[in-house]
Amino acid sequence: MVKLNKNQKIIGSVNVLKIKKIIVMTIFITASIFAFSEKLNIILGEYYPDAHIDNGKLEGFVIDILNEIKKNSDLTFEITVKKWADAYDTFLNDENYDLIGLIAPTSERKKNLKFYKTVIFVNLFIMTRYDNDQTYEELKNYPVGVVGVLDGSFLIDVLKKQGFNEIRVYQTNESIISDMLNEKLFSAAIEDERIVSHYIIANNLKPNIRYVKVFDSTPLTFASKKNSEKEDTLQIFESTLNELQKSERFKLIKDLWVGISTSLSIERQKSINRLLITFIIILTGFVVTLVFFYLRSRKMVNTINKANIQLKNSYNEISDLSYKNEELSEKLEKMYQIFFSFIESEDTKAILNNAIEGLVKLIPEAEAGSIGLVTDHRWKTYAAYGFTEEINNLTLPLDKVIKVGKHVQEVHNLDSCNEDLSMEITTILTKSGATNLGSSLFMDLYSKERFIGNISVNSKEYREFSDISKKVMEIFGRLIGIFICLKFQEREAIDAYNYSLKKLSDVAERFDMETSEHMNRICEKSYEIAKNLGLDENFAQEIKTYAYYHDIGKILIPIEILRKRGSLNDSEWGVMKKHPEYGADIIGNAEIFKVAKNIALYHHERYDGSGYPCGLKGEEIPIEARIVAVADVYDALRSERPYKKSFSHEESMKILLEGDDRTSPEHFDPKVLKVFVKIAEKFKDMY
Repeated sequence: MVKLNKNQKIIGSVNVLKIKKIIVMTIFITASIFAFSEKLNIILGEYYPDAHIDNGKLEGFVIDILNEIKKNSDLTFEITVKKWADAYDTFLNDENYDLIGLIAPTSERKKNLKFYKTVIFVNLFIMTRYDNDQTYEELKNYPVGVVGVLDGSFLIDVLKKQGFNEIRVYQTNESIISDMLNEKLFSAAIEDERIVSHYIIANNLKPNIRYVKVFDSTPLTFASKKNSEKEDTLQIFESTLNELQKSERFKLIKDLWVGISTSLSIERQKSINRLLITFIIILTGFVVTLVFFYLRSRKMVNTINKANIQLKNSYNEISDLSYKNEELSEKLEKMYQIFFSFIESEDTKAILNNAIEGLVKLIPEAEAGSIGLVTDHRWKTYAAYGFTEEINNLTLPLDKVIKVGKHVQEVHNLDSCNEDLSMEITTILTKSGATNLGSSLFMDLYSKERFIGNISVNSKEYREFSDISKKVMEIFGRLIGIFICLKFQEREAIDAYNYSLKKLSDVAERFDMETSEHMNRICEKSYEIAKNLGLDENFAQEIKTYAYYHDIGKILIPIEILRKRGSLNDSEWGVMKKHPEYGADIIGNAEIFKVAKNIALYHHERYDGSGYPCGLKGEEIPIEARIVAVADVYDALRSERPYKKSFSHEESMKILLEGDDRTSPEHFDPKVLKVFVKIAEKFKDMY
């Protein structure tokens, strides 16, 4: 046995006391943390991207939101994730759970639950395979009409009301999509488009789907039980959630998980990460093999020594490149900011002016720059920076345009290339300050191998542009080219769609014994009213264009009703009143055609609420529909119809202002009617 002396015993006692103190302090700190923090039990439905398990880790849009709330409050959370139907039933029947998310606030749920501020809106829709040509109405009927839907989803009630005869309930959205794509199911009802995008990306599938019905957007948020015992804690949660939604951090989280294009980047990044891990494993095996052979043979020493010499030589090159890469990274970051600003404006000219200004500021050798595009077989300055306003009047024949190809080229003494230009063009160049340019960078823009313009930056002095400046110009030029090509394609698509709608409108009006002159007159009147109301020129032009399609829905009205002489009976009038809704369905839900849809759907609404199909009143009716309503009624009064004679201008104005058995001044927006009265004289001789 070893005996301890007195000093050793004292030291041992002190150490024991220190350990006890540490234990007491730890218990005290832990108790304090729990004392000053409040816990909420939260249950979530498992589906991407709100809450899902990836490689054993719980992550998602809702998880990131809860983590941010925890950082900005004294709250802690106990999170449970289940299949949606199980999660909802558990929440209703288990008093231990305080919150559920994300959930749609239906009228039935609002009876028992308190819903918080909307976190996100999602689109509900019904889809089928792209090669399935069944219509929405045909898909409702069994056996074709077998539709899959998630167990516990409020879409089940929606489908029943819509008239679906056979509804098949699934436990996961993924199973629904898989069965539909594998032809085990004719159609699928999904609450959230993000689920479909994720499934297609994750499984590397072609998007072989077609939407047959898109419902109105539905809000999703958190909900708690009414009269909860944790009301104070839930108020802290609610206020923290509201503050978070106002922050830039919330926007970043939303962009990360909600944006479809961002989701695609995430999935691709995950794929890259998996490839990287595989590469590392292979590389590790290679190194192990290399070491094994090194130990077997000393000859490998010479090879490694040579490799070391090469690495040392490469190090100096890497060091030199490091600074250049840092400089390029800064410029790329600024370029990102410039192109990110594109989404804040719909004005193409303003976007390109901001872009060329940003490019000139990115290239230290440059003092000015311009973007020129081909229009009507001539090159024209479309955007510029560093020149006077006169540069915007510069146009050139295509054979006088400097062309350098698809890559950046340096051009010196630009005046020597412009010696045979006309006096008018030379004068514009002089007044705009575009002469005596020492050095320039040029890059051509192409769309499907067709020259569509170019981009250039210029310096008054003769100088060499750096490699980094040329790289920045190359990247910038390609992005500008892509943007312009997309704009061209968008314009072509819009023109094609407008052409189709115009032809349908022509057919509809001929069914109704009308002519294109009728539509053109309404377009002109609507435009004049819009301008005199002080509306923006672009908006006024949209109204002028889309007023042509106001009665496009009549193409679906039986011709015997359209051409009936005399009054319609109640049944026939009920059919006729559906043409605004038919027109809205034909035009569709694309945001770019919102004005067209509003005109088609609401031009028979009345300011006093007596119109159809929705019975809207006053300012509830979009201004474009209120304008077309006045133009349409005036034109109808001036035109001969099977059931009425035509009225003179004076008679028509009297009916608009005083009314008759069909028309009342209360039907119209007073401001619109006042403006029309002011300008009506110019329409007197149109008929």
